[in-house]
Order: sequence, then structure tokens, then C-alpha cells
Amino acid sequence: MSGNSVGKIFTQARLPAPASPSGTKISKSELKDAWTEALRPEAADPAGKPVQQAEGVYFKDLKQGEMTSAAWKYLQSEILPKMQKLLQGEAQPVGPNTPISPPSSNRPVFVNADGWAVPLADTLGQPALSTAEEGLYRLALLVSQTAQNGKAVKELDALPMSTRAKLADNLISLAKQSQGATAPLPGLDAAETAQLRSSAFSGLWYLAKDLKPSGTTAQLQGKIHGALVQLADKETNKWLGKHEARMLDRPEYRKNLSADQAKDVKEIFEARHPQKFDVGNLLDNQGFISWEHLCGEGENFFASMKLEIEGQSIGGAKFVKKGSGSGYQDYELKFDPPRGENGRVKGVRVRVAEYHDDMYGNVGKKKGFSYGGHSDIGENQERSMVEALAKGLKANKPQLAVFDLCAGLDNLDDALEKLGELEVLTTFGSSYFWKGTLKDEFGTEFEGVRKSEGTDSLIAIWESLSKEEAYEPMRERVKDAIYSYAHLRNPNVVFPTLEDYREVRWMHLDGDGDGRMDANDLLYQFGLRSAQKDTAKEFVLKDNGPADELSGEAPKNAVLDLNVASHYNTTTEGNSAVEHKFNGAGYYESSDAADLVRFNVAGTNHDGSKVIDVSFNSGLAHTTREALEGLAQYSAIVNLADQGVITGLSEVERKLMGLTFAAFRLNYDGQSRQNDQRVWKQLLDVLRLPSDLPYGPLATLLDGEEHNYSGSIDIVSQYKAELSAATVKKLEAKGVGRPGVGAPS
Repeated sequence: MSGNSVGKIFTQARLPAPASPSGTKISKSELKDAWTEALRPEAADPAGKPVQQAEGVYFKDLKQGEMTSAAWKYLQSEILPKMQKLLQGEAQPVGPNTPISPPSSNRPVFVNADGWAVPLADTLGQPALSTAEEGLYRLALLVSQTAQNGKAVKELDALPMSTRAKLADNLISLAKQSQGATAPLPGLDAAETAQLRSSAFSGLWYLAKDLKPSGTTAQLQGKIHGALVQLADKETNKWLGKHEARMLDRPEYRKNLSADQAKDVKEIFEARHPQKFDVGNLLDNQGFISWEHLCGEGENFFASMKLEIEGQSIGGAKFVKKGSGSGYQDYELKFDPPRGENGRVKGVRVRVAEYHDDMYGNVGKKKGFSYGGHSDIGENQERSMVEALAKGLKANKPQLAVFDLCAGLDNLDDALEKLGELEVLTTFGSSYFWKGTLKDEFGTEFEGVRKSEGTDSLIAIWESLSKEEAYEPMRERVKDAIYSYAHLRNPNVVFPTLEDYREVRWMHLDGDGDGRMDANDLLYQFGLRSAQKDTAKEFVLKDNGPADELSGEAPKNAVLDLNVASHYNTTTEGNSAVEHKFNGAGYYESSDAADLVRFNVAGTNHDGSKVIDVSFNSGLAHTTREALEGLAQYSAIVNLADQGVITGLSEVERKLMGLTFAAFRLNYDGQSRQNDQRVWKQLLDVLRLPSDLPYGPLATLLDGEEHNYSGSIDIVSQYKAELSAATVKKLEAKGVGRPGVGAPS
């Protein structure tokens, strides 16, 4: 179209209400209408280039003051970059600024001669704040996406040192503006204002990580390091502050630090991740550590724990019975002399009680609490979390919880983020207990637990609390007290120590909720949005918007539950390359119907150890949690078998094992069997599997399993025996059981 029709839209948009709904300011919807009109091709337009200079000038001449903030943001982030490509072509951006991103990037970013990161090739000097925020976000996003894969942003590294110094100064200035703001900065909303300093931190981190604190780079390295430490120290957002402390601890940043700078990093970490629990937060008005221990169902855990704790000793003092009631028994231990600072710890008082979906029922009380028993593959924690949130429970002061479960880490992220100042110590994998014949207080014999690692861990933790020790010696006490998972990690209980954060915790936490676990997330994001769920089209790829703007709650949970499942399948349990080695890597963008889930076996954890990065097509952001988990479980077996990481499975077996893995997850997703059938039908369809593969018989086989809860070759064989010869024959084809377009060949 000619520029006249575009100009008419802008003229109308500038009219006062009611002629223009937004008054004299151009709204985002009016801006979109003008852009749609500009894109409407004319016969004289060159192929692929509908926008001409006469139309483009209307958009380039727009001023921030004549538009709403949403319209200005949309102009800077969406229209102008696309217009630049349409007017100039994509081969080589024309302009005075240095391109940092690849020419085909969806979010191009440039650095101008004055050291500003900008979204356009011709933005000179200091840009408007909203433009600076967008440019900086794009730079930080590029840094995050590139560096977290172990690669360098070569164009950024190639900038002259003088330009990098200017860029660093500008990033520091922007970060300080954001950190000092008591309200959203001009032209930005609250999320963008916070994103400004988060993006600046990531950009500064990248600029500094390869600089040495000596020689010609010493001055710049010292300036950036000092700014990063100051930003992390003064950050008011709890989770951004934790993210910044973790970034400073990353190996590629620590490698060049001086001794004093390394000390800075240690102090920042410990400030954001306290290394000692103040027992004063658990003392009752008589100076006793107040505690409640909940016993799960099965194995006679409650009756057994009452016997197991009686007679246990700490420092020569023994627990004795006190009061009791329906579903609980109280115990007390007195120290002589008292322990702790100035003898303030007089003893330990413990209530042993039955569990009723109330694992978090004591949150907010001045006491510690613990749980011992089966996890129901994580469902006990899930139900307890729902119950706690419904009651609005929150710890306003530091509180300590200890969970002895077979699957404790899959709920750690929610517990820490949603329940206030709660610190959780939980098991990495199943703990051991030994059964035997016991007698209750009435002399009645029963089969129960005569000894457990869970109780041994609790005694060690109470011992440490009574002596007011830090987490590190507490961790050592537990390590000495229990057998632990020697082939996976030692001790089995995960603490908030630096070692455990590096090795385990950050791989199970997602502070910003983007689906990329903290272990390898280099950019903390604000303002993420959730896509509308579509249960009728779970696996149909949709345009859910830019991948970096999407909430990753479902991908996060899918990967956490994948780790749990890996402990209980004969193809993954004991496989050191697979068992509990899955790390959430967020979303990626792809329109390929065969490209739904990616498994990168060359991923690395925060501590440098090998993990399997799992990422999801952003076109599945509308997929419900249970459906995405089913897809992830199936794809893990088949994909890793295809890559040779899982061995010993034939073409048919890997598909049936994948379905077994998926059925296990559906069995424990907290939803009904009717919902499982709905997901199962769509899963078979997207994977191009025979539609007559039944869910019920496979679910029944898994229900009857007593250890290999997520599958075994025996279950696969039994399920296969129930299938027709024709169905099994179909499964032999390579294309069957893998996503794609149309029917498999």
C-alpha cells in the first residue's frame, strides 16, 4: 500500500476521544492496524518487500510522548526491527552500529559507538530508556542462550576494549537507575524496570568473566566485579538476589578472581543462602527445641516411630514419653547441662503424629517439622502443598523442615518459593529402613520398622541444632549416621550448603519460573506469561508467542518428575548417565512437527558434571502438565535409546518401554483415569503409534509393581503379550512411535 492509507490511520489515531478510543495518544491496537495496512502488498511492491520507504517514514518518525507505553514498547521491539529487515534486506544490516546477534535473529541487537545496546542498526548516542531496556534485554538474552551452551558471543568479544568499557559503564548506570527506583522508571512498567537491572547483571557478568584482575584488564575487571557485588548485595528482590549470588559462583566467573574477590563471592553467597539455622526460631518458652514428626501410611510407620524414638539419646540424655492423644504421642529429652549459646537450649520436645495430607501443616508455627514415609511418587507432597496454600500458610520467620522420602526434591522449588522463610532438607533418593517384628505398649506384636535412616538423620540434626552448629557440620553428622546412596551421592539428605547447591539444589530450582533450572540459567526474567491451556489439542503446535516470554511451570515439573521416575525403571536405574541426570532447559522455537522435545546429553550442571538438558518446543506451551509429562517420559526412553545412552532395547521394546514410562507418570499425576485416557489417546496420535494400544492393561501392570514402579522389561513383555501380532508388527517400523507429519512410512 502507499503511505497515504497508513498516514490516515495515524491521523485518526491522534484525534481526541471519542474519534480515537485512546484519545490523542496512539494506542497499541491502533499501531497494529497501521502496521497491518503497511504490510498489505501492492502490485508494484517487490517480492517479499511490501513495506516501502513512504510507509516506513511514518513509523520511524513516531515519538514516545505521542504513544501509550504499550504502543511504544511494541514499536521498538516488534515493528522497527521487522521494518529494518524489509527495507534493507537480511544479508547485512545497514547502519553505523555493530551487530552482535546473527543476521537472522528474531531479536537483533547492536552496540553503538557510545556503548549502548540497542535493537536497531541506526540508533545513535544514548537511546530512550525503553529502547535501552529492550536493547539490553536482547543482549542479555543472547548472552544467556549462547553462554549456557558453553559457547562465546564472538561479536561481543570482538568489540574494542574501549567500546566494552563504555558498554560496561552504561550497564552499571542502567542497573543503578533500576535498583534505586521506588516506582517504575519512565516509559517502563514494574516488570521492565526490574528486568533492566537483571539484564544489566547478565551483560556485566559476561563482560567480566574472561577478564583478569591483573595487567591491562585489571581496572575494567575490578570495576565490573565491584558493581556486580554491589548489585547482588543491595538487591531487594529475594529470588533475583539468589540468582545473582549463583551467577558469581559459576566456575567460568570464579576462575579469574583474586583471593579478595573470591572472598566477596563467598560472602554474597552466604548472605543470600544462610549457612546456619538459628535454633532460637524453634525454641519454645521453656527453651526446648519444638518439633513435630509426621508418619506416613503403610509399613506401620506411626506405631514403629513411637517405639523407635523412645530411648534414642543425644549427648547421654534420652527421649521419654509424655502426653498422648488420638493420632499422636509426645516425647521429651532434657540436657544436663543445657546446650547452645549461654545454655539456652534446654532439650528437645517432639510430637510424633499421623500424617493426613498435612506435610506442611506446621508452616508458620514456631517449631520444626518432618515427615517420614512413602511419597506416593511425589503425590503426598503435592496434596500437602495444595492444602497449605489453600489455608494461606506461610513462614514469616525462618523455619526448618526435614523430609525423608523416596522423591523429595521434586517439590523443593514450590516449597521454597511459596511457603515463605522455609528451609527444607530432603532426601535425594529412597532412604533405607529395616523391618521386623515389634511389640506395641500393650504387648501386641506387629510387623513394622525397627530401624530407619530417617530417624538416624533426625537424631543427628537435633544433635547439631542443640549445639548450634552450621549446616556443614550438620551435614557431616548425617553423613556419618546413615548408609546413603553411595553410587549417587553422599549423604542422601540434601542441605543448603554450597556443595549441595552446586551439585544438586540448583538443578532442582527454577527461581524465575522460565522452565530452565537455575543450574544453567544465566538470565533472571520478569513478566513471564502463561499460555491458555487447550486440552483438546494437547500436542498440536501453536504460536504461543516468543519462547523467552513464556512461563515454564509445566516443563519444570515434567523434568523434575522425570528424575523421580528414573529411580524406578530397569533401563534407567543404575545407569549413571541417566539416573537423576535430567536438567530443565526451558523452551525453544521450532515449527517442525517432529521436533517436540530435545535431549542434549552433553549438558553440564553448575558444578561442571554431565547432565541431560531437556527442552520443549514453545508451540507446546498450551499443553497441560500431565500431557507434557507423558510426552517427556515416553520421549526420554525412545530418544536416549536412539542415541545409545540407554541400551538393550529393540525397536519395539523401546516404544513399549516409553509407553510404560509415560503410563507410570499418568498413574501418579493426581488426575483421574478418565483424564489419563484423554491424554493417552492424543499421545498415541502425535507419536503416530497404533490407536489400539490400550492404556488400562498397562496401568494395571504398573499398579501391581512393588519396586519398578515406572517400568521393567518384564512389564513390557507382559504388555506386549496382550497386543495383536499386527500391532506388534507395526511397531517394528522406524517411523512409528516418533512424531512427524502424516502417517509413518
